[in-house]
This record gives sequence, C-alpha cells and structure tokens, in this order.
Amino acid sequence: MAAAEFQTFFLASAGASAALIGLLFVGVSIAPERVFGKDADPRRQAQAVSAFSALANVFFISMASLIPEILLGVLITIVGGISSLQLFGLLLRVRPPAGNLVEAVRGVVLFVASAAVYATEVFLGTVLWMHPGNPSALSGLLEIMLAAYAIGLGRAWQLLGAPRVGLLSYALDELERRVSRTKR
Repeated sequence: MAAAEFQTFFLASAGASAALIGLLFVGVSIAPERVFGKDADPRRQAQAVSAFSALANVFFISMASLIPEILLGVLITIVGGISSLQLFGLLLRVRPPAGNLVEAVRGVVLFVASAAVYATEVFLGTVLWMHPGNPSALSGLLEIMLAAYAIGLGRAWQLLGAPRVGLLSYALDELERRVSRTKR
C-alpha cells in the first residue's frame, strides 16, 4: 500500500480510470464493426487497444496501491512491462498509411511518448521494488500515470474521429500542405 499522502490520488485515479474504461467500451460497442470488424481499419483497432492499455495500466496500478502490504514496486514493474509489450505488439501489426505524412508523424510521436511513459514506469517500479515507499519514486509515478491518462484520452479522442486541434496539429497540417505543394 502506498504512503497515506498518496492514497487520495490513487483512490480518485481508480474511480476515474474505471469510468473512462467503461466509456471506451460504450463508445466501441455502439459500432464494434467499425473498430474490430473484418473490414475495420487497423489504425482504429490500434487506437482502441492503445487507449484501453493506457487506461487499464493506471487502473491496475491505482487499485493495487490501495491493497495493504502489496509489493507495489513489483506490480508497477509487471504492469509497465505488459503495457510495453502491448505497445510493441501494436507497432508490429499496424503501419502508418503510405503517403500521409501527418498520420505517420502523429503515430511516431504517440509511439515514442507511450514508450517513454511505460519505460519510465518500469524504472520507477524497479526503484519502488528495491526501496518501497520512496517518496520521489512515488511522486514520479503519479506524474507518469497522468501522462498515461493523456495517452489514453488522446487515443480515445482519435478513435472517435474527433477533430485534431492544437499547436502540434497545426504544425503537422502546415507541414503536409507544404509537402503537397512541392509535389505539384
């Protein structure tokens, strides 16, 4: 069980991640053939699996942290390792669309961000395994869990087909416009 000052975060995180996973299931179940049907775009499957993996990652860590006398470092290392394997499995199954620079760059950015989050999680889990209750490692874990939430929510947003907004999207769209002009 994590130190008392971290319990409120883990309790809130367990509830939030469970609710978000439920919403993801509802969103996919409305039109499952769009995501998991035989003619579904593999990128949609990857978005769904990536969103679920990130949210399940924080759910299991949050729930486990509430169990008295659990070896939290061991669990974090295992959950981070499983999330890393899932991420690399997606890399092997899904390729970015040919000729779509924006989608390719977005995919690389999300892959690298996810890999960094899960690798850091494994590292912090190992630190907590060796030094249970280390406050710096626990604080770092909370930050990494927030990053995992961002990945899960970002992927779920993509899965919904929502518009891309923000500085990165603007820069990528501008880059794609310039590349397409030079091809003409």
